[in-house]
Amino acid sequence: MTSSLIQLLARIDWWKVLWPVFFASGGLFVLSSRFEKIVKGQFHKWHLFRISKRKTSKRNSHATVAAVRTVQISSIHIHPIKSLRPVSVSSAKLTSRGMEGDRCLMLVRPSPSKPGQYRFLTQRQCPKLATIHASLPRRVGNTTMVEISNFDHSRKMLVDISYSNIVQKSSSHGPHSVKYYKAGIWDDVVQVIDLGDEASFFVQSLIASNHDNDDDNDYHDEDYSNVRLVMQVPNDNRRVDERYCPLAALDVIGRVPKVSLTDGFPILIASEESLQELNRRLVEKGKDAIPMSRFRPNIVVKGTVAAFDEDEWKAIQIVGNSSNNNDDDNGPILHVVKGCPRCKQSCTDQITGERFEEPLETLKDFRALGTTNKEDVYFAQNVVLQPGHEGKEISVGDTVRILTRGRPVWDMGVVQAE
Repeated sequence: MTSSLIQLLARIDWWKVLWPVFFASGGLFVLSSRFEKIVKGQFHKWHLFRISKRKTSKRNSHATVAAVRTVQISSIHIHPIKSLRPVSVSSAKLTSRGMEGDRCLMLVRPSPSKPGQYRFLTQRQCPKLATIHASLPRRVGNTTMVEISNFDHSRKMLVDISYSNIVQKSSSHGPHSVKYYKAGIWDDVVQVIDLGDEASFFVQSLIASNHDNDDDNDYHDEDYSNVRLVMQVPNDNRRVDERYCPLAALDVIGRVPKVSLTDGFPILIASEESLQELNRRLVEKGKDAIPMSRFRPNIVVKGTVAAFDEDEWKAIQIVGNSSNNNDDDNGPILHVVKGCPRCKQSCTDQITGERFEEPLETLKDFRALGTTNKEDVYFAQNVVLQPGHEGKEISVGDTVRILTRGRPVWDMGVVQAE
């Protein structure tokens, strides 16, 4: 119903409808900043709707249709627990926070600077997190479980992540036993719930065993005995940075999209052609090529006209062979918002957890594109889902249509290091 309403509103040229009314009234009505954004957003949605119809129109030539069908999804990856190993899937459902099951859990430690608050833990501080597996959430009886295991699956544990069950079990042990935390992710503060001592102690033991077995490790002095496994509460209101969000991505009351426990945006997209160009430069230096897993994208595409062509994408539509998506007109539209700055996590082998100098050193040669800090390097693009397209699926093999293009966007400030 909501999707149909959005499509109906998107068909209306709001500027033509509303502006004559305001001018005729002698300026008695003044648009608020938010209402103006809503109206403009509806106009942009209508514009994209028209473009998507034009691209798929049967009246178009076969050559035109073929030209927009060259880019395809080659792989899809979901990260059940932030900074742990991803799971490759053949299809994924899109939600208001990104991909279903992606980064709804994470590891935290007490914040050293803010008493009573916690801080996210990633491979930046603990590269050996790359060796720990986390399964996709699955139903087991009346519960939703995630399985966590070590690198060879010789040690494993099922963790109940059913929010209602966690609250019910905790409440049975007293009114104060439910542990809610405020946890920092960069500049954001999110509301999370602790998944219990047993789960946290198990993760702590996996981290400790990985470090004990690694003689060449620079992170032995780190204390991971206070690591907790937490989940974002369902009603948490974390949202993307409004500075980068296009108006067409605003909802019907002018709010920017929600986001899970990612670094800042719901979905990350990268192209095989961009990786090939990076690897060509690495090999020219006599260094080893690297896999795409170093950049931990959600969607990988192939068939772009050039390396880093995705820098200039603004709105894309995914159409093709997924069951909820077989009608070209109904394919989900995503908005490319900004480039993804890369940190030392991209230098971490996603199988062994070893840390290297590359690819940051080579990226500095040709991808140092920071607006404020010229040393900030970029690989892959952050995207958000257009409101009203939640619940749609994407699949490997689906076509990616580039609806609009524009100038690339990079971070407005200095990229943080942590």
